[in-house]
Amino acid sequence: MIQTLKTDMAEVLSTAWPMMLSTGLFSITLFVDRMLLYRYSEGSAAAAMAAGTLFWAITCLPSGVCGYTNAFVSQYLAAKRPERAMQVVWQGLLLGLAVAPLLIVFGLVSHSFFLWSGHLPSMALAESQYFCWLVPGACASVVASALVGLYQGSGRTRVLVVSDVIATLINIVLDLALIFGTWGLPEMGTAGAAFASSISLIFKFLVLIVYALPDFRTAMVRYRDPSTGQLKIEHAHGEHRHGEYIQPGTQNDSSVERIRKLFDSSLMRRLIHFGWPAGMSVVAEAWSFTAIMMIVGKLGERPAAATTLALGVNLLAFIPLVGLGIAVGVLVGKYLVLEDRDRAKRMVRSGLVIGVTYSLFFIVFYGGFPDLAMDLYSLDVAPERFAEMRPILRPLLYFIAGYCIFDAFQTVFVGALKGAGDTYFVLLGHLFAGSVTVVGGITISRVWELDGLYYWWGVITFWVILLAVIFLLRYLQGGWQEKRVIEPIVID
Repeated sequence: MIQTLKTDMAEVLSTAWPMMLSTGLFSITLFVDRMLLYRYSEGSAAAAMAAGTLFWAITCLPSGVCGYTNAFVSQYLAAKRPERAMQVVWQGLLLGLAVAPLLIVFGLVSHSFFLWSGHLPSMALAESQYFCWLVPGACASVVASALVGLYQGSGRTRVLVVSDVIATLINIVLDLALIFGTWGLPEMGTAGAAFASSISLIFKFLVLIVYALPDFRTAMVRYRDPSTGQLKIEHAHGEHRHGEYIQPGTQNDSSVERIRKLFDSSLMRRLIHFGWPAGMSVVAEAWSFTAIMMIVGKLGERPAAATTLALGVNLLAFIPLVGLGIAVGVLVGKYLVLEDRDRAKRMVRSGLVIGVTYSLFFIVFYGGFPDLAMDLYSLDVAPERFAEMRPILRPLLYFIAGYCIFDAFQTVFVGALKGAGDTYFVLLGHLFAGSVTVVGGITISRVWELDGLYYWWGVITFWVILLAVIFLLRYLQGGWQEKRVIEPIVID
């Protein structure tokens, strides 16, 4: 039993650690953004929190749909159909390009949205500036999510580490230059942080494209088998579509014909069918969180800034768990296609052990050493200025210590359900938990006149625990074991 667990954990870790590192680097990017903006001014940090939350809320649906290519790639490779894996990645890229103009339009109306939310005109202006400068990066990020799915699903996750290291370094350097106006560059403040993020996201997209070009040119997928660690190469020998045999990459094809072959209406519908609830579940989660953050934003600049700092610290604990959940989902999808349900469940169990162990460190860190955690922000900041923030911030770290282990549970279970294709239940679970939390929180707030910062952090804690319970029950029910995202005829 113990030896089996060790073997399973090694398999999960071999797939998960690059994803956890990749997503962890993204959390460092956000952390540095907010730390430097807090040094610039508390108002800038508060504006970045609200605008950054809105950025997440509107990009998570298209990114979720386009990025759901990871489940398809994993299952197609398990079924020995690498050419279908590449074809679904093309559908994700085309879908991302189609969504980009909508993000631009949303950036143009963001100022009115923040004013409508009840924010002060000065804060709404800073928030809209931050958001508008993020839009180019948002477009690149959405399109790149289809490529991220390719690397996640095929186990080539070290590519993601390389791209995220480059993006993180670019963002940190440009943050220092553009927020404060160093090295002869203009002082842009809040807008500078967003501009730096956009440039880093665009560079990440370019790196992923460069690595993917050989796959697109030769219509093959190179992937690392998580169970053996061996690099494999499989060429696409052709594809059956509506009874017609198609040889990919035919040299005699015209440009129009090649473009036509990139679009596969049946596969696009399949990607959207399974991908939109996966993306919408993140939307439900994001908008629930956005609603709470908008309420916190109306409590004043200092509560909003304290929340920004606390969530910046929390990202260091939470976002790597997202990588773990994705890795568990990839392995679950693979073993379900291979009809090895027992091993799929063992991947989930190993993911839970890793997630809980990882979270225990942060429980001790935030709960036992909150001042040390806060010192991450107080470096190079006038002591008297940060001293006023410490009494507000310390209890928020206790809240994070209380719920982060439940975050580990719900993230692993959601990853497993999505990897199997049980995306509609994931959506319903998030809709239910978000509705109960936000509506219940507002109702209790009005009836008992509870509207303080710590009350709303109690609401956030309840929300995370409720999510963990919902997805635990679904996992135990077992319906996810019968799900698949690829066509049954491919599996046969």
